[in-house]
Amino acid sequence: MKRKTILAAVGIVLAVSGAGAIVLVSGGNSAEPPAAVENTATAASDNPASSAPATSSQVSATSTTQGAGRGSVRDPALAYSEGVLPENPTDDPGPDPVFATDPDLRRNDGYSYQPSKPGDHQLAAGTLAFQYDVATNALKVRLAERKPELAKATGVALYLTGGTALSDGDLAALQGVHRDLGLSNLSRLHIYNLRSIQGGRECTPASGLPCAGQQARGGKFPYLWHNGWWDTWVRQLVLDDLDAVPDGAFSNHNFSEVSLRGARSIGVMAFGHAPYAKLSVLYLPSAGTIAHDAFRRNQYLVKVNLPNATQVDDFAFDDASRLRYFTAPALRRLGRNALNDSHELVSVNLPKLEYLGINCFDLNHKLVGLRLPALSEMDKNAVTNFANLRWVHTPRLTTVWHNAITNNPKLTTVITPAVTRLGPGAVRDNPALTAIHLGSTPPRQEAGVFAGSPNAIIYHTGDPAVWANFEPSGNPGLPVRPKP
Repeated sequence: MKRKTILAAVGIVLAVSGAGAIVLVSGGNSAEPPAAVENTATAASDNPASSAPATSSQVSATSTTQGAGRGSVRDPALAYSEGVLPENPTDDPGPDPVFATDPDLRRNDGYSYQPSKPGDHQLAAGTLAFQYDVATNALKVRLAERKPELAKATGVALYLTGGTALSDGDLAALQGVHRDLGLSNLSRLHIYNLRSIQGGRECTPASGLPCAGQQARGGKFPYLWHNGWWDTWVRQLVLDDLDAVPDGAFSNHNFSEVSLRGARSIGVMAFGHAPYAKLSVLYLPSAGTIAHDAFRRNQYLVKVNLPNATQVDDFAFDDASRLRYFTAPALRRLGRNALNDSHELVSVNLPKLEYLGINCFDLNHKLVGLRLPALSEMDKNAVTNFANLRWVHTPRLTTVWHNAITNNPKLTTVITPAVTRLGPGAVRDNPALTAIHLGSTPPRQEAGVFAGSPNAIIYHTGDPAVWANFEPSGNPGLPVRPKP
């Protein structure tokens, strides 16, 4: 089948060149993105072959669950564009090939901090680079001395000496230099040798801040966090040496590029509530944890690549309404509502995920196939209201909580051979569901597990005598058969 190639509406240039794109980072101290990553894994592995078509999955109007004949060549992308599974539907369909072919999604080049000085990085034309001794606490004066140069510049690259942090006054001087000196051309800020930065202040009603009581929409309506970035001149921010992003540090930002190669953790509401920021590609090669609400309402995000993250907390990417691709190959835990309201989500790559949180994927319109090969626990309402979902592949899933896979009008196939517990309404109200593949032993059932899924056939791999008394909860007339 001829498939359309989806090109994200962003350019691909040097991360620190500022040439107008949002490809974020590369390895080492070089600003150049790496060459194409060699990948020789098979299509059924968690790192699909680099020879797969260099296209993104796109939803078709038709869903098909039976694959090509045994021994024939099957395009693995069809599982994610058309819902086409292997002839044996319980076989692993493999990850979406887009995660091996798209340069933003396959990137995993790491980062190691090394002190640097002007000349060590390739910077865009028009970038004024200079060293600053943080012990002097006089950055506002130094910037004023350079006003003629800054008036001609489009970016600033500051190399710290004498320490690895900026005082509150120095940071404020950078954030407000456009107002203080009447500069209108600046858009890029690089700070090198900066290892820590100030967090924000939460806008609680008692905070005394101008933003007191202001909240972000959705979820639990968290308070905004006040910092000096709300009205800043910075659109492209490079803080590659930063070790961690503290709570609220960039809440309510308006960045179009962010490069954080060294950041190991992203704090609560760190970039939360940025509905108008044009940040479209997020790559965090060193981050291990993403705190709750960290990127909530970043509504221009299209691609997220977290190659080393192991935990993404509640509401972290809630209401990222334009998000299409999410890859986190080391992720173990994805929290409550973490990808909620991601209406445009086409595909995810989560080969090591073990826990899927409450309402994690609610209100999705595009995703066709959901492959979670290591998942063991699926929490309440985790996969619900998917308009185009055709199949769910969870071969290690043991516990499916209340209404976990529900209200998916086109879902036809669920693979859960290891399941031991099905909570109330676990797979209810899936009217197109025709095949549920269980294992050798009947699972424990609670009320209404199969209610509203009248066309399902339950297949098992066990002794028919063991299954003879199994009565599908909520729909006792459903056929129960040995797997063919």
